Amino acid sequence: MKIVIIGNGPAAISAVEAIRETDKSCEITIISKENEPFYTPCFIANYLSGEIAKDRLYLKNNCFYDEQRVKTILGNAVTDIKVEDQNVRLSDGSELFYDMLLIAAGSNSVIPKLPNIEGEGVFSFKTISDVHCIISKLEKANSVVIMGAGFIGLEAAEAFIKKGVSSVTVIERDSRVLPRMLDDEMAEYIKSRMEKNGVKIMTGKEVKAIQRKDGNITEISTKEEIIPCELAVIAAGVAPNLEMIRNNTVKINQGVIVDEYMRTNIPNIYAAGDIAEMEIRGEKKINPIWFNAVKGGRIAGLNMTGHKNRYAVPFTDMNAVTLFGLSVLSIGIQRGLKMLKHQDSKGIKKIYLDENKCINGVQLIGDVAKGGLYLSLINKRVPYSY
Repeated sequence: MKIVIIGNGPAAISAVEAIRETDKSCEITIISKENEPFYTPCFIANYLSGEIAKDRLYLKNNCFYDEQRVKTILGNAVTDIKVEDQNVRLSDGSELFYDMLLIAAGSNSVIPKLPNIEGEGVFSFKTISDVHCIISKLEKANSVVIMGAGFIGLEAAEAFIKKGVSSVTVIERDSRVLPRMLDDEMAEYIKSRMEKNGVKIMTGKEVKAIQRKDGNITEISTKEEIIPCELAVIAAGVAPNLEMIRNNTVKINQGVIVDEYMRTNIPNIYAAGDIAEMEIRGEKKINPIWFNAVKGGRIAGLNMTGHKNRYAVPFTDMNAVTLFGLSVLSIGIQRGLKMLKHQDSKGIKKIYLDENKCINGVQLIGDVAKGGLYLSLINKRVPYSY
């Protein structure tokens, strides 16, 4: 049997390990547009700041692929999936046959449509390659503007401050930082933390254009003002990498639609990770977190080798970030009939309860040690005693 895996992230690697638990002889091929072995993007900000070396990013080296007898095709993207022929077409024009296919291609940075956004000095912040490109231009840049105040944007801002950049500005069109993680009060606490450490935060603003002179960035403008800028980072969110799927019969919505077995509408095609969309508490959605990718990849890997495993644990939204030494954790849905708040010297905690006193969601700043407990209570729907 020939198994092809598109992607080389946590879902892909988890699938490989699951496959090899039950099938030692099938052929496995991993295809990735990046020319790197498996690494974590969670610490690329620390790599940019110089806090860690590049080799700390890698979670597997080339020996892993040899030991698992996995053929790798790196630096070569899948451009099309021919469902009827059971082939994938690569960017170099070659094709590869599969018996079973796992789509674990992850997500891409969302690039806003702005005048002059294409060209020198504008970077995404998602891959090792992005960081290398930024570092190559950073010596001549004294002013950096980051578009987006989600956790990726704020981590990037901290990295630039630690790197010694004199002017770091974050522009967010929402009314608060970390808009998908925190409510207004908690977000204001984080905004203050960032500003005290030298980051200028502009919320409720939207970038309208990038100005250039002789091809180089000089300014970024909002409706209200102009900000000097020599280097720009796009951190406006991510979207599933669906380009290879749009012209075939694999069903997509926000992502690739899968059932509880991580199987698409095509029986021999599975999907997992940031690209997969499935039901989360009665709502179809994607859930681009590391745990989801690892769990989904494992389920897909087992099922591609003949098992019938379900993703039994309910998906729960969860995001975590540490900014200038302060931990932030958001779990579940940030709404409910009742909100409990506690603040002390260790930090701030907000718990949202439903009509049955079960926890819908939690926001933690500072002390996040009980995050695992709250996640378990949310998933098990156990009434919370207080």
